[in-house]
Amino acid sequence: MLPNIVEEEDRKRALDELPQSSPGPVIMTAEPKFVPAQGTQITIGESEIPFRIRFADCVGYIIDGVKGYEDENGPKYVHTPWHSEAIPFQEAAKIGTDKVIRDHANIGVVVTTDGTVNGISRHAAQVAEAEIIEQLKDIGKPFVIILNSSIPSHSNTVALRNELFEHYGVPVIAVAIDQMSIRDMEYILQEALYEFPVEDIEVEKPDWLDVLDATHPVNQTLTDSVGNVLDSITKIRDVSQAAEELKQIDFIEDSVIERVDAGLGVATVRITLKPDVYKAVCNEWLDQPIESKKDWLLFIKQAAEAKHVQAKFHAAIQDAVENGYGVTLPTLEEFEPSEPEIIKQNNFYGVRMKAAAPSYHVIRVDMATEFAPLIGTEFYAQQLLKDLHYAYKHDRDALWETQLFGTPLHQVLTEGIRYKMNSVPPNAKKRMRQTIERMVNEGDRGLVTFII
Repeated sequence: MLPNIVEEEDRKRALDELPQSSPGPVIMTAEPKFVPAQGTQITIGESEIPFRIRFADCVGYIIDGVKGYEDENGPKYVHTPWHSEAIPFQEAAKIGTDKVIRDHANIGVVVTTDGTVNGISRHAAQVAEAEIIEQLKDIGKPFVIILNSSIPSHSNTVALRNELFEHYGVPVIAVAIDQMSIRDMEYILQEALYEFPVEDIEVEKPDWLDVLDATHPVNQTLTDSVGNVLDSITKIRDVSQAAEELKQIDFIEDSVIERVDAGLGVATVRITLKPDVYKAVCNEWLDQPIESKKDWLLFIKQAAEAKHVQAKFHAAIQDAVENGYGVTLPTLEEFEPSEPEIIKQNNFYGVRMKAAAPSYHVIRVDMATEFAPLIGTEFYAQQLLKDLHYAYKHDRDALWETQLFGTPLHQVLTEGIRYKMNSVPPNAKKRMRQTIERMVNEGDRGLVTFII
């Protein structure tokens, strides 16, 4: 942890706050120690899962064979924040340890022995070992067990480690603590932190997927595939395995653990999709696939121009759809001012300046069209009527695609509307425009009737 503390002063302070230690079975810790005070960011494991961590060191439970809690007069008495008078050291140690476990720790590292360390027998450690582990299980705190041994690879130690693992159902690491390396410590921390329960998994996916509807095949497939993998996660150790399993999904290019909040039980996994998926989605919206950078740049240019025009007409078209009439407002660049002039009214003078700007009036005209082909005998007419009637009730898309003399129905109707539009003479269109201009610029003139 110390190398990961960024501020030098904080690092020195944490070093000064480390609890004392001594060889042999002598108790040196007199009170719980929290190092560092605010916690430090570290990464653990091959996936470099980030954690914020600090150590809480406590006395533990007194067992036979240890020294330092008695003097020539018997048990030492110490003052605690929880009692007004001094109490026996072993009682204070038990209370302090209990409070650390319940109130100050998110995970426990239970250190026990196989009987080969400091002259403490295995039997002496078993009582406190079972009591602390039972307490951790009762309150639901995740933990691991460190089996301190002078010969951790011995067959007896390995057998005891396996026995403890079967009995308690948590990782048990056999190690010679006085010979531990940094790699050993990293492994212990990894196993300990991997025991945290996971309450929620957050998946960070490419932001461009938010543009697609939730029902889009890519979003649906991704949700189903990720959900099947994440449903099996219960502990943080499962998150690493899940991240690897996500990489096996054919359209996922990579899956990494972004962060883990062990205290809250929240893990975040970030996934990236293969480039072909993005390209395929883009091609769904294009008239023809884009193969080169030139084509892509041309599409962006056309899209920008279309967006500019659409922004100008969007509100007017929306008004026309809802109310039958919409008007665009001119931009500053479109105003054409006249030269200012002095005006006089009675004995008062003023200044007048006019400006003209184009506006576009969007009028919704509900045009009616029909088709009434003569197709021959009554039999063929009845057959066509039957097909059209069924499509009308059950499948409108099929209705518009009904072929009439080799032409889809929607195209026949569109041609009918186009004919009506073209039948309006140009002079009538011009007169309509002039009339609206007068109504807008000169005010309400009463009822206007168009005769065409």
